Amino acid sequence: MKNISILLIILLAAACGKKDLTEIQQKQEQLTQKEKDLVSLKKEILDLKREIQSLDTNARDNAIAVMAMEVKKDVFKNPFEVQGIVKSDRNVLVSPEVPAKIISLHVREGQKVSKGQIIATLDASTANAQINELEGSLELTKLNFEKQQRLWNKNIGSEMQYLQAKNQYEQLQNAIQTAQTQLGKYSLRSPISGTVDEIMANEGEFVGSMTGGPIARIVNLSDIKIVASASETYLGKLNVGQEVSISFPSIELNTTEKVSAVSNVINANNRTFSFYVKPTKHIKMMKPNLLAMITAHDYEANDAISVPTKLVRIANGQHFIYTIKTNGNKKTVQKSIIKIDKQFPNETIIKSGLAPGDMVITEGVNSVIVGDEVKIITE
Repeated sequence: MKNISILLIILLAAACGKKDLTEIQQKQEQLTQKEKDLVSLKKEILDLKREIQSLDTNARDNAIAVMAMEVKKDVFKNPFEVQGIVKSDRNVLVSPEVPAKIISLHVREGQKVSKGQIIATLDASTANAQINELEGSLELTKLNFEKQQRLWNKNIGSEMQYLQAKNQYEQLQNAIQTAQTQLGKYSLRSPISGTVDEIMANEGEFVGSMTGGPIARIVNLSDIKIVASASETYLGKLNVGQEVSISFPSIELNTTEKVSAVSNVINANNRTFSFYVKPTKHIKMMKPNLLAMITAHDYEANDAISVPTKLVRIANGQHFIYTIKTNGNKKTVQKSIIKIDKQFPNETIIKSGLAPGDMVITEGVNSVIVGDEVKIITE
């Protein structure tokens, strides 16, 4: 019986050992397969990288990095910039014609006024006293004149007495009329319709004297314009109706307008001529004496091929530009001989030697020579 038990234990242990050995073998087989799969995957990845490198010039380590632009035909405009000033013909300083003290101000800054509206009243007591005195003298002079006239009509008295009385009477009448006209100057009126831009004096101040200044500034922006001066070299290149770009740096405003007038006179001192732009937009934002930067164009061409002037080189009397030649997947530097149509400080118009679609090297051009392999980058 004891021998049977020992035999059962031995058989059971043998069965368990066989089972453990089978699981280990299975795991080892799985690991071996995964390692084979990994090797195959790495090989596929490496092959793909090699294919990409062979197809993409930019991926080649020995290619020189450059930036390039594609040649296109487009409208070309050569700009130039001049400085202008906002001005208004209706920018008026209102000053009294007679010296007097301000009794009252009838307007405030920012208020709209009409032409002829009273903006200030001055002390007219002296003028009123003078008129009262003259009117008092007029009564006596009138009585004397009427008396001499009656006597003269009756052939009594001399003609000289009659004429003297008449002359005194008429002189006083004229003097009173002049004084009344002068009295009107003590009511200071706006010479134009517009807006009170600034009050420059206070009630109670004495104005109109040699040391006194204006009382107010009246501005009408409906008549505003921009005045600029350009070198005489641009004469004939700025015309009425031509569109210009205008920038007002102080108020961060950019707009476009048209030239409204061009002067035909050259300033002998600085060899410039004036031109004018009458704004049609954003007028309320503009103020007299505001700085304006005007950009105009002195040359325009349709379907033009242009490149930055800094890229144009010359050797042996020939102008050339470094371009990129594509041969399959390889890009190399070549020298393209060009003929220039027009050349300006910033841009050059090409007459021949470049065609739409050509790639011109714009950055890195000083690091390459003809035949170098390059790759195009964007930054």
